[in-house]
Amino acid sequence: MKNKKILLAVCGSVSFYKAYEIISLLKSEGADVRVMLSDGALRFANLISFEALVQNRVLSSISEDWQSGLNHINYSKNDLIIIAPASANTINKIAHGVADNVFLQTILASTCPKLIAPAANNNMLENFTTKNSLEILSKNGYDICEPVSKILACGDLGKGALADPQIIVEMAKRTLNQDNFYKGKKVVVTGGATTEKIDDVRGITNFSSGKMAKALADAFYYAGAELTFISSNEFSAPYPIIKFSSSEELLNAINSQNLSQNDLLVMCAAVSDYKPKTKFNGKMKKSQNELNLELVLNTDILKSLNLNCKKIGFKMEMDRALAKQNAINMLNSKNLNAVCLNVLDEKIKFGSDQTKIDFITPNGEFDTGFDTKPNIAQKITELAKQI
Repeated sequence: MKNKKILLAVCGSVSFYKAYEIISLLKSEGADVRVMLSDGALRFANLISFEALVQNRVLSSISEDWQSGLNHINYSKNDLIIIAPASANTINKIAHGVADNVFLQTILASTCPKLIAPAANNNMLENFTTKNSLEILSKNGYDICEPVSKILACGDLGKGALADPQIIVEMAKRTLNQDNFYKGKKVVVTGGATTEKIDDVRGITNFSSGKMAKALADAFYYAGAELTFISSNEFSAPYPIIKFSSSEELLNAINSQNLSQNDLLVMCAAVSDYKPKTKFNGKMKKSQNELNLELVLNTDILKSLNLNCKKIGFKMEMDRALAKQNAINMLNSKNLNAVCLNVLDEKIKFGSDQTKIDFITPNGEFDTGFDTKPNIAQKITELAKQI
């Protein structure tokens, strides 16, 4: 989003105040933000509060000024327009080409991508007219950020509240960065550590933070993929997340996905190599000085998949001398399209925010260099297009 010109178009809604948080989040991403207020929004807020935040003049029916460039033609030229909150009235007018004020004229004149986040009484949004309008907008390139269900300002319970500002901004990143290669393509990313139960309160696990997997899930989502994240860690995200704990739960979750040969599985989860041979029921009692725990080799998930899709595996090593050959062996023995090799050292550790990946395929390898996990995840989305 850095240096991207984004227009936030705010409609009249009691959730108008969330626009301030959207602005703050966009600016924290480095975006150049401008604001446009509808006549309805002017009933809730004034120009000064928004101008203080964005440090640009705000376009509205009372501030329009052609001599200074504050007009619908100038403000229609952006990298992205976010309409949030979007009222039912505005949704219906945009869908049918009505442009009876400067707010609607600006949207009609714009050719950039658009994201619309509805907020209204649930009956107004579920009315056949509004539903048809949203369908028209979706078919013509608008991305729709679905409202959420809660008790609304009017006291009704229904799906009409504005989506969380963080989710709106995450969707805005996707709208800005979509890659035609990933449109319509399903991508499943797995992440986090498995936990193999010893008893009902103890388990064998590892120190994986799931940060790299989350960065990958974000990167493929921003690229436009139909993303599903299978994770043992809790995250907030605009895409579906399936939780797992054990390796068996992880395997079942992966095999439940309907993937074709052109879709992609990114296996970033850290699966325990061993698991207890037997599980104690309840909680083990501390009754002796020593306890012998018998372990058996765990299920090899990559070899147990029922999916006919492209697969990227992750390999973590600590011995640099053997790491690359072990990764190549994994590539061949598990019939993978690529392996992401990660060698732990004094800089690359569990839970760190930076790492380095060797992306290894049957045709060669690419060194991402030492970088942040989000940046490396973005590089992997580009490399994955070649497998």
